[in-house]
Amino acid sequence: MPQIVTSYVELHICHKSTEGYKFLLLKRSDTNKIYPGIWQMITGTIESHENTKAALLRELAEETGLKPVKIYSIPRINTFYLAVSDRICMSPVFLAIVDKTDVKISSEHTQYKWGSFEEAVKLIHWPNQVESLETIRKYLDNDELLSKLVEIKI
Repeated sequence: MPQIVTSYVELHICHKSTEGYKFLLLKRSDTNKIYPGIWQMITGTIESHENTKAALLRELAEETGLKPVKIYSIPRINTFYLAVSDRICMSPVFLAIVDKTDVKISSEHTQYKWGSFEEAVKLIHWPNQVESLETIRKYLDNDELLSKLVEIKI
């Protein structure tokens, strides 16, 4: 029977430009054993000694070199099956807003791109991650809704 694990996070990153919100997309290296070459946001695991906030900050720094201005918890949890370990994974969704755009990608990725919502939707590989982005857009486009999101204090 597969194990259910909750140690994963999905972190979308955006910044506000003169043209509206831009979303950071990362292309996984072709040498990655799992999901090589796909475009995604940050996905990662919470290490045993960390809480969720520490994991989000670490993953953001490791994979992009960026620091958040704000981090929000998005009211959504994605689930997926990880065949290599026979696990059902639950991954809460977060949004980091940044004010810098100079990305330093890790060896996990080969490219990055700041794109509009429409560009991001076309590039993101997994449908549930596209749905996360659609939820995020709904909040970003409505100040009243945005004010109701839970902010992770940094």
